[in-house]
Amino acid sequence: MGTWPRIKELTIQLPIDDKENIDFPFIEERVRELEEERVRELEAYLQEAGFEDCNLTKEEENALRNIKRGMISSKLVQIDELFDIATGRDIIIGRTLKGAIPLISHQHDNNGISKRIERITNRRLFNHETTLPLADSGVFLATTQSEDFHIGTRVKALTFKNGKQNENVRLFFVASINKLQVLFLDYLTNATDNLPNLTISVPIKENGTVDYSFMETYISAIKKQCIARLKQEIDIERKAYNKVLDTQHQESIGTKPPMIDYAIDDDPQILKAAEDFEYYQWNHADQYIIDFFGDNKTILLGCYKDKKHMKWIQEQGIYNIRLGKRKGSISGKSALFERTSHLVLYNVDHPNQQMVYDIVSCCEMSGQQLKELGYPTQKPGKTYMTFKLSSSTLDTTQLNKLRLIERITEEHTEHEKGTPVFLEP
Repeated sequence: MGTWPRIKELTIQLPIDDKENIDFPFIEERVRELEEERVRELEAYLQEAGFEDCNLTKEEENALRNIKRGMISSKLVQIDELFDIATGRDIIIGRTLKGAIPLISHQHDNNGISKRIERITNRRLFNHETTLPLADSGVFLATTQSEDFHIGTRVKALTFKNGKQNENVRLFFVASINKLQVLFLDYLTNATDNLPNLTISVPIKENGTVDYSFMETYISAIKKQCIARLKQEIDIERKAYNKVLDTQHQESIGTKPPMIDYAIDDDPQILKAAEDFEYYQWNHADQYIIDFFGDNKTILLGCYKDKKHMKWIQEQGIYNIRLGKRKGSISGKSALFERTSHLVLYNVDHPNQQMVYDIVSCCEMSGQQLKELGYPTQKPGKTYMTFKLSSSTLDTTQLNKLRLIERITEEHTEHEKGTPVFLEP
């Protein structure tokens, strides 16, 4: 029993320095090394799993939008209308032999897998593409597996009556079934008797049949959103890790944070941005917005139009503003460019979709240079100012709360949608 008198007598092993003091610098460096190792492993997994492209398709965008607006038709369906239900016979886990086949039991962790065992010849091996395991005694948890599996004592196996389903469809059903967990919060209760009559909500087509295609599209969109947020966190972790090592060791630290150049297109048919730019002083903003970026910081607010434009940004990495004498150009502002420290990049039609980057440097590029890079406009200008960016350590989760773009619109009624804006001290 973990009582305090016993706990305070326990000892732990820690590294020490030459003076036999706890070596905190070693501990910090070792933890950072482990964190970096995990990040590399995660990046390798995402690449191998095909999650390099997280841009939503039109169908995925529509699925998310329609769900949010309540525009998807659905109906309640009993479990036994969708699945054939089997119950696992008694098994003593401790007497099974270690192997490669997942054994699903009544537990929440490890995706329901209690042990990997050798195949049991007198028990059914369930196809993971056709069957969902469901623990319903002590816990209530449906899962989907990536390989065929055995089920433990009184664990349910829900086999689709219409055959194999892909992972996205299976995940949709898992989420729908697990919404029933609120009915079985008591550890002593189980769903064994009630399971066939329990109902879940499923999307339907115009003819009233279950819409499996929508399930697949919707879950695909959710996956991409989750992975995109994960990649952003990886960038933040990598930036922080490299910054600490660079400070402590003053040496090469391997992979640098991704460098991005971003461009605002000047063709009204490509990007719905105004033909001019604006700049205001920070005294038009609340103090908490100033504090977010830091005192005496000049920032640039720039927008992107759509996935095509954003794709070009990601592939070529150029953010540009026109130079010259034609309408909408920015000239005689080299000092302004050089002291601009951050870019806030936002969706021109959805200003609350924002990202922030540190501006590393700026330089001029010709329209011909941009055109050779596939710049998405048929008539590029003569000269542009480009901004080189790196991932920012600012907390982007707080960015939307600042309502920065909305504040510009509210405070300056003359502001035109999509117009680049500089904010100065």
